[in-house]
Amino acid sequence: MQRNVSDTYEILGKIGEGNSGEIYKAYHKNLGKEVVLKKIKTEIKDFVNNRAEVDVLKNLRHSCLPQVLDFLQIDGDVYTVMDFIPGNSFKQYLEAGTVFPEKSVLIWAKQICTTLAYLHNQNPPIIHSDLKPGNIMLMSNGNICLIDFNISASLDGNCAWVTGFTSGYAAPEQIQAMKYNQNELDRSCWKTVDARADIYSFGATIYHIATGQKPKPDESGFVEDIRNKGRKINDVFASIIMKCLEPNPQKRYQSAELLLSDLKNIQAKDKRYRRLVQKQKIIYICTVAVMFLSAGVAVSGYFRMDAEKQKKYELLVRQEAECISASDFDNFEMYYQEAINLKPRELEAYYQKALALYQQRQYGDGIDFIQSEILNNPDIINGNDTLNNVYYLLGNCYEKQEDYEQAAKCYETAISIMPDNADYYRDYAIVLAYSGNMEGAREVLAEAKNQQLDSVEIRYIEGELAYASQDYTGAGSIFRECIKSTKDEYIKMRAYIMAAKCLDESGDGAEILMQKVKMLEEAAGTLSPEYNIGILEQLGQTYSDMSKKTGDASYNMKAIEVFKKIKEQGMGSYSTDYNLAVLYQNVKDYDKAFSVLNQMLTDYGENYKTYKSLALLEVAKQSGRPVGERTYGVFKGYYEKAQNFYQEQLVNNVNDVEMDRLKELYDQAVSNGWIQ
Repeated sequence: MQRNVSDTYEILGKIGEGNSGEIYKAYHKNLGKEVVLKKIKTEIKDFVNNRAEVDVLKNLRHSCLPQVLDFLQIDGDVYTVMDFIPGNSFKQYLEAGTVFPEKSVLIWAKQICTTLAYLHNQNPPIIHSDLKPGNIMLMSNGNICLIDFNISASLDGNCAWVTGFTSGYAAPEQIQAMKYNQNELDRSCWKTVDARADIYSFGATIYHIATGQKPKPDESGFVEDIRNKGRKINDVFASIIMKCLEPNPQKRYQSAELLLSDLKNIQAKDKRYRRLVQKQKIIYICTVAVMFLSAGVAVSGYFRMDAEKQKKYELLVRQEAECISASDFDNFEMYYQEAINLKPRELEAYYQKALALYQQRQYGDGIDFIQSEILNNPDIINGNDTLNNVYYLLGNCYEKQEDYEQAAKCYETAISIMPDNADYYRDYAIVLAYSGNMEGAREVLAEAKNQQLDSVEIRYIEGELAYASQDYTGAGSIFRECIKSTKDEYIKMRAYIMAAKCLDESGDGAEILMQKVKMLEEAAGTLSPEYNIGILEQLGQTYSDMSKKTGDASYNMKAIEVFKKIKEQGMGSYSTDYNLAVLYQNVKDYDKAFSVLNQMLTDYGENYKTYKSLALLEVAKQSGRPVGERTYGVFKGYYEKAQNFYQEQLVNNVNDVEMDRLKELYDQAVSNGWIQ
């Protein structure tokens, strides 16, 4: 691959290969940021040359898709240019042995399905044609992003040209089409697939994410029922997945919209759930009857006991709130259980539990908890006129999941209960703007002004509307104004994050990065711990970016401290530890890098990536010694373990280039006589 593509893109390295072409990480010189360059395979290139329909790709705008920035034809080669999406793929998490909660899997399934529906409804439709865990990124905000969709899939009516497939995820008709196309010289006769192939791949992908096991069709094309794989799964959800995996496309869901409808209505269709609700109603009726029968037994004693119970309950709720403030979620659970056992019909303890889930960024679990334990609990909601906070929190959870339509409904309900709360108007206007309803957003803003709500709240809304309208300069100015004028830490935190996003839109050169560093450092030093986790994540990444951009290793040390702080606040992950190990190696603190990686084996289980990192770290350590003192026995052990796990976890022969480099180092050590 040539070093430069046109005068605009500098190739940084190959990062993968999909069914439709080779994928490179590149630097966009004009925009000053990293992008993904995809060199389209020759057989696809012949279909896309001189086709005006490729413009549809540039017009894609969806929160779960990278933006297509450009489409190039240079010296006979065809390239697409897309945003670079940071984060880890589900393939990486699965290889690390990560087990995902069913509730989270369902949320991601809905997001993937919503994105497929968006692609399929383009004109012409876009068929992804290579949906699999490796092509789905889990971003830092907990949402997914689909990458590497097939460019050829938008160019032939409702169908996609078949130029490849991924075993285990591809529909049977896609595999058959590929085998036929490989032997057909006349490409105009090539076979195609439609949206139902994506439905199959969706089912296979969710099957793998939910069970940790890649589906293996039998000779007839049928996959073993997901309920037999040893993981607990909702029966309705399981049946939806298995319907997607029908070998006959006529028996699958015929569109992503139909699939999404069933995913959204799982709870209502679950017979076990309906029996539970009925049981709750029966218990409630019986309890009321018993209360009436025993009402005259000891009235004065009852009221004394209830007063003591209420006093203890209020103390437990206060302790819940204190635990949330201190991020002490282990003790929180103890107080929560005691509170709901004491007074199972009172709202406050349940609300604190929902708030705790939100604070831990478990937004999907928060949605499910609020719906099942509060809003579907007649003992709590009947006659309760303080549900506005619940609906607002539910809206916040939906907003974090970027389900702006549901968020808007929740905020609207909260406003109907309490119409003079600035927070409700602010976030209602913002989600309307993010969903593209700018007229509705302005109407809500006007109503907020009529209510004479806080001027900073109003100003912040105006900044969000400017950002949604892509007026990043104006929006940045408004957010900086809000930072200076507000005393509300929540508004201040949001304004800092949005101001940083405005800087991102102006490029990622050293000068811009320095501005972003200063802003995020100021935020981290200003905000209290419960408001700074999102700030710290951005700051750590920005420090790392600065080190790469300027070559100043001191930024690596700063990034290390930030990631350590994230772990101290109980928000660490495999990615956090991996970043720490890399940073320690970059600053040549090999002992700490080894310590982090070895602890990762304990915390996350064995996988080739961790052993690969240990092997590369050992090479770096030995390289710093005189040649005569180098010993590579430890390296050999790590290398062999990495290779063994790599071969076990290798999916469809997609190579990890670092494993190729590791083999070269091993072969070199053998040839030099350092390894027997």
